[in-house]
Amino acid sequence: MRKLCTLKQAAKLRTRTPLRAVLRQDTRWSSTFSMLKRYFHIRELISADDDELADYPPSRTAHRKLAALLASLEDVESVSKRLQANRLTALDARDLFDGLMETQPSFAKYIAPDANIVHWPDFEKAVVKVLTGHAALLTDAETATLKSFKRRASMASVSERAAVTKEGFAERILKRRKVPAAPATYVLLGAIPPTSNIVERLFSMARAVLRHERHRLSPIMLEVNLFLKVNSSRWDVTTVKQCL
Repeated sequence: MRKLCTLKQAAKLRTRTPLRAVLRQDTRWSSTFSMLKRYFHIRELISADDDELADYPPSRTAHRKLAALLASLEDVESVSKRLQANRLTALDARDLFDGLMETQPSFAKYIAPDANIVHWPDFEKAVVKVLTGHAALLTDAETATLKSFKRRASMASVSERAAVTKEGFAERILKRRKVPAAPATYVLLGAIPPTSNIVERLFSMARAVLRHERHRLSPIMLEVNLFLKVNSSRWDVTTVKQCL
């Protein structure tokens, strides 16, 4: 595919099809799938009499392996696109990853709940448990990670607790045995995006912002500028005036 991207070979290919060769990019999840899919689209259009390309086409054995790889990557591509959808929860992402690991067990090294690249496994496990309705199964470490999301007690529950303290000690013991403790509730967990398209666009934007003439820009100032640019819809001149 890289050879087909040269000016001469690209011009030859353009006479047969408007499709161009696609190269793999390390920063794009689906670039490998796109490259293989494009290869099978333009494979029959490549002239077998071209001496410059005679040594590059894969053998029949390699071609069959590439076809099998493309078929397996279709599932990965489907999951990759679904992860970029709006209103996707951490529970949805975990279900997608678990389903993908059923067909591709080797992916467990990267997308398992306890994979090495997961920085906060306790937090992710806790979010998934709460969203599935299993908050009572949280461990102490997982409960600690959700401390900021725990719903505060309402005024009604506070007054009820005050009324209970006026009862006798024996009455409180018997009531505790009859009435199970209400499980803790957490808020905003469903609004946490498992993947952020905004962050990915931020990374692609950073290279365009940090040019040669801006290499002396401090990392903090660069981060502030990019943060304001990405979140431009959340602030205006009025916000700036209030900050000043």
